Amino acid sequence: MIKRRLAFVIAAIALAILPACSRFPGRPSSSAWPENPSKVTNFTVLYSDNCAGCHGPNGQFGAALPLNNPTYLAIVDDASMRNAIANGVAGTSMPAFAISSGGMLTDDQMTAIVNGIRSQWGKTTEMAAGTPPYLADGAGDPSSGAKVYGAYCAACHGDGGTIGKAGAVVDTSFLALYNDQSLRTLIIAGRPDLGHPGWHDYPGQPPLASAQVSDLIAWLAAQRQS
Repeated sequence: MIKRRLAFVIAAIALAILPACSRFPGRPSSSAWPENPSKVTNFTVLYSDNCAGCHGPNGQFGAALPLNNPTYLAIVDDASMRNAIANGVAGTSMPAFAISSGGMLTDDQMTAIVNGIRSQWGKTTEMAAGTPPYLADGAGDPSSGAKVYGAYCAACHGDGGTIGKAGAVVDTSFLALYNDQSLRTLIIAGRPDLGHPGWHDYPGQPPLASAQVSDLIAWLAAQRQS
Protein backbone atom coordinates (compact mmCIF):
# COMPACT_ATOMS: atom_id res chain seq x y z
CA MET A 1 0.00 0.00 0.00
CA ILE A 2 2.80 2.40 0.92
CA LYS A 3 4.59 1.68 -2.37
CA ARG A 4 1.42 2.38 -4.30
CA ARG A 5 0.89 5.68 -2.51
CA LEU A 6 4.53 6.65 -3.11
CA ALA A 7 4.21 5.87 -6.82
CA PHE A 8 1.02 7.92 -6.97
CA VAL A 9 2.73 10.89 -5.30
CA ILE A 10 5.72 10.68 -7.65
CA ALA A 11 3.44 10.55 -10.68
CA ALA A 12 1.46 13.54 -9.42
CA ILE A 13 4.65 15.54 -8.86
CA ALA A 14 5.87 14.66 -12.37
CA LEU A 15 2.61 15.80 -13.93
CA ALA A 16 2.85 19.06 -12.03
CA ILE A 17 6.47 19.67 -13.05
CA LEU A 18 6.23 18.83 -16.76
CA PRO A 19 4.17 21.89 -17.80
CA ALA A 20 6.59 24.09 -15.89
CA CYS A 21 9.52 22.75 -17.89
CA SER A 22 8.42 24.79 -20.87
CA ARG A 23 8.58 27.94 -18.75
CA PHE A 24 12.19 27.73 -17.56
CA PRO A 25 13.87 31.17 -17.35
CA GLY A 26 15.45 32.07 -20.71
CA ARG A 27 13.55 29.42 -22.66
CA PRO A 28 12.03 31.02 -25.81
CA SER A 29 8.30 30.88 -26.26
CA SER A 30 6.88 28.66 -28.98
CA SER A 31 6.15 31.75 -31.10
CA ALA A 32 9.87 32.58 -31.11
CA TRP A 33 10.98 29.18 -32.38
CA PRO A 34 12.27 29.22 -35.97
CA GLU A 35 9.77 28.04 -38.56
CA ASN A 36 10.36 24.68 -40.20
CA PRO A 37 11.95 25.57 -43.58
CA SER A 38 9.60 23.22 -45.42
CA LYS A 39 6.60 25.09 -44.00
CA VAL A 40 7.62 28.56 -45.21
CA THR A 41 5.21 29.79 -47.90
CA ASN A 42 5.85 33.53 -47.71
CA PHE A 43 6.82 34.68 -51.22
CA THR A 44 9.24 37.37 -50.06
CA VAL A 45 11.17 34.89 -47.92
CA LEU A 46 11.16 32.13 -50.55
CA TYR A 47 12.21 34.45 -53.36
CA SER A 48 14.98 36.02 -51.29
CA ASP A 49 16.36 32.64 -50.22
CA ASN A 50 16.08 30.82 -53.55
CA CYS A 51 15.80 33.23 -56.48
CA ALA A 52 17.21 36.67 -55.74
CA GLY A 53 20.84 35.59 -55.98
CA CYS A 54 20.50 35.02 -59.74
CA HIS A 55 17.39 36.95 -60.79
CA GLY A 56 17.99 40.05 -58.67
CA PRO A 57 16.46 41.23 -55.38
CA ASN A 58 13.43 42.74 -57.11
CA GLY A 59 13.38 40.38 -60.07
CA GLN A 60 15.80 42.60 -62.01
CA PHE A 61 19.51 43.38 -62.37
CA GLY A 62 20.62 39.81 -61.72
CA ALA A 63 22.94 37.59 -63.72
CA ALA A 64 19.97 35.54 -64.94
CA LEU A 65 17.02 36.73 -67.01
CA PRO A 66 14.73 39.12 -65.09
CA LEU A 67 11.43 37.79 -63.80
CA ASN A 68 10.10 41.29 -63.20
CA ASN A 69 9.52 41.85 -66.91
CA PRO A 70 6.01 42.45 -68.30
CA THR A 71 6.77 40.90 -71.68
CA TYR A 72 8.24 37.76 -70.14
CA LEU A 73 5.24 37.35 -67.85
CA ALA A 74 2.92 37.86 -70.81
CA ILE A 75 4.42 35.05 -72.89
CA VAL A 76 5.26 32.42 -70.26
CA ASP A 77 2.53 30.32 -68.65
CA ASP A 78 2.50 29.08 -65.08
CA ALA A 79 3.23 25.48 -66.09
CA SER A 80 6.44 26.46 -67.90
CA MET A 81 7.55 28.66 -65.02
CA ARG A 82 6.83 25.95 -62.47
CA ASN A 83 8.62 23.32 -64.53
CA ALA A 84 11.72 25.50 -64.67
CA ILE A 85 11.66 25.92 -60.89
CA ALA A 86 11.02 22.26 -60.20
CA ASN A 87 13.35 20.60 -62.70
CA GLY A 88 15.84 23.31 -63.62
CA VAL A 89 16.68 24.28 -67.18
CA ALA A 90 19.19 22.12 -69.03
CA GLY A 91 21.86 24.07 -70.85
CA THR A 92 21.69 26.97 -68.39
CA SER A 93 22.76 27.66 -64.81
CA MET A 94 19.18 27.23 -63.53
CA PRO A 95 19.18 24.34 -60.99
CA ALA A 96 16.29 22.12 -59.95
CA PHE A 97 14.55 23.20 -56.74
CA ALA A 98 11.88 20.51 -56.27
CA ILE A 99 12.50 17.95 -53.56
CA SER A 100 11.72 15.24 -56.11
CA SER A 101 14.60 16.56 -58.26
CA GLY A 102 17.13 16.92 -55.47
CA GLY A 103 16.18 20.42 -54.36
CA MET A 104 14.59 21.66 -51.15
CA LEU A 105 11.25 23.17 -52.18
CA THR A 106 7.88 21.52 -51.64
CA ASP A 107 5.00 21.70 -54.11
CA ASP A 108 3.30 24.36 -51.97
CA GLN A 109 6.45 26.46 -51.90
CA MET A 110 6.87 26.34 -55.68
CA THR A 111 3.22 27.33 -56.07
CA ALA A 112 3.84 30.26 -53.72
CA ILE A 113 6.78 31.42 -55.82
CA VAL A 114 4.88 31.23 -59.12
CA ASN A 115 1.84 32.98 -57.64
CA GLY A 116 4.06 35.57 -55.97
CA ILE A 117 5.86 36.42 -59.21
CA ARG A 118 2.49 36.91 -60.90
CA SER A 119 0.98 38.99 -58.12
CA GLN A 120 4.08 41.11 -57.51
CA TRP A 121 5.14 41.84 -61.07
CA GLY A 122 2.46 40.67 -63.49
CA LYS A 123 -0.63 42.58 -62.44
CA THR A 124 -0.83 44.70 -65.60
CA THR A 125 0.71 42.20 -67.98
CA GLU A 126 -1.01 41.88 -71.35
CA MET A 127 0.08 40.17 -74.54
CA ALA A 128 0.76 42.82 -77.18
CA ALA A 129 -0.54 42.13 -80.66
CA GLY A 130 2.02 40.26 -82.74
CA THR A 131 4.13 39.11 -79.79
CA PRO A 132 6.08 35.99 -80.78
CA PRO A 133 5.05 32.95 -78.71
CA TYR A 134 7.16 31.67 -75.85
CA LEU A 135 7.76 28.35 -77.63
CA ALA A 136 9.03 28.19 -81.21
CA ASP A 137 6.61 26.84 -83.80
CA GLY A 138 9.40 25.37 -85.93
CA ALA A 139 13.13 25.22 -86.50
CA GLY A 140 14.86 28.34 -87.73
CA ASP A 141 17.22 28.87 -90.66
CA PRO A 142 20.78 29.91 -89.70
CA SER A 143 21.49 31.71 -92.98
CA SER A 144 18.37 33.85 -92.56
CA GLY A 145 19.31 34.33 -88.91
CA ALA A 146 22.65 35.82 -89.95
CA LYS A 147 20.75 38.51 -91.86
CA VAL A 148 18.47 39.16 -88.90
CA TYR A 149 21.52 39.48 -86.66
CA GLY A 150 23.10 42.00 -89.02
CA ALA A 151 19.95 44.14 -89.10
CA TYR A 152 18.96 43.98 -85.42
CA CYS A 153 21.95 43.04 -83.29
CA ALA A 154 25.25 43.96 -84.95
CA ALA A 155 25.00 47.63 -83.98
CA CYS A 156 25.45 46.68 -80.31
CA HIS A 157 27.12 43.26 -80.40
CA GLY A 158 29.42 43.84 -83.38
CA ASP A 159 29.76 42.22 -86.77
CA GLY A 160 29.76 38.48 -86.30
CA GLY A 161 28.83 38.85 -82.63
CA THR A 162 32.38 38.68 -81.37
CA ILE A 163 32.80 42.23 -80.09
CA GLY A 164 30.66 45.29 -79.57
CA LYS A 165 29.68 48.00 -77.12
CA ALA A 166 27.11 45.65 -75.52
CA GLY A 167 29.52 42.71 -75.41
CA ALA A 168 30.05 39.60 -77.49
CA VAL A 169 27.25 37.07 -78.00
CA VAL A 170 29.31 34.66 -80.07
CA ASP A 171 31.22 33.61 -77.01
CA THR A 172 31.51 30.08 -75.69
CA SER A 173 30.96 31.13 -72.08
CA PHE A 174 27.84 33.14 -72.91
CA LEU A 175 26.33 30.51 -75.18
CA ALA A 176 27.05 27.80 -72.60
CA LEU A 177 24.73 29.59 -70.16
CA TYR A 178 21.84 30.12 -72.58
CA ASN A 179 20.02 27.24 -74.20
CA ASP A 180 17.82 27.90 -77.23
CA GLN A 181 14.70 28.60 -75.16
CA SER A 182 16.58 31.06 -72.95
CA LEU A 183 17.86 32.85 -76.05
CA ARG A 184 14.32 33.02 -77.40
CA THR A 185 13.05 34.46 -74.14
CA LEU A 186 15.84 37.04 -74.11
CA ILE A 187 15.22 38.10 -77.71
CA ILE A 188 11.46 38.41 -77.26
CA ALA A 189 11.28 39.88 -73.77
CA GLY A 190 14.57 41.77 -73.82
CA ARG A 191 16.30 42.94 -70.69
CA PRO A 192 14.69 46.27 -69.87
CA ASP A 193 16.71 46.41 -66.65
CA LEU A 194 19.93 46.50 -68.71
CA GLY A 195 18.62 48.39 -71.74
CA HIS A 196 18.44 45.37 -74.07
CA PRO A 197 15.48 45.83 -76.44
CA GLY A 198 12.63 43.39 -76.72
CA TRP A 199 11.11 42.07 -79.93
CA HIS A 200 9.45 45.39 -80.89
CA ASP A 201 11.92 47.89 -79.43
CA TYR A 202 14.77 47.88 -81.95
CA PRO A 203 15.32 51.45 -83.17
CA GLY A 204 14.54 51.94 -86.84
CA GLN A 205 13.45 48.31 -87.32
CA PRO A 206 10.03 46.68 -87.55
CA PRO A 207 9.04 44.27 -84.76
CA LEU A 208 10.58 40.82 -84.99
CA ALA A 209 8.29 38.07 -86.23
CA SER A 210 8.33 34.65 -84.59
CA ALA A 211 10.10 33.11 -87.59
CA GLN A 212 12.81 35.78 -87.43
CA VAL A 213 13.38 35.02 -83.76
CA SER A 214 13.71 31.32 -84.60
CA ASP A 215 16.13 32.11 -87.43
CA LEU A 216 18.27 34.27 -85.14
CA ILE A 217 18.39 31.54 -82.52
CA ALA A 218 19.36 28.98 -85.17
CA TRP A 219 22.27 31.19 -86.19
CA LEU A 220 23.37 31.70 -82.59
CA ALA A 221 23.05 27.98 -81.87
CA ALA A 222 25.26 27.24 -84.87
CA GLN A 223 27.97 29.42 -83.33
CA ARG A 224 28.25 27.05 -80.36
CA GLN A 225 30.05 24.61 -82.64
CA SER A 226 32.15 27.23 -84.41
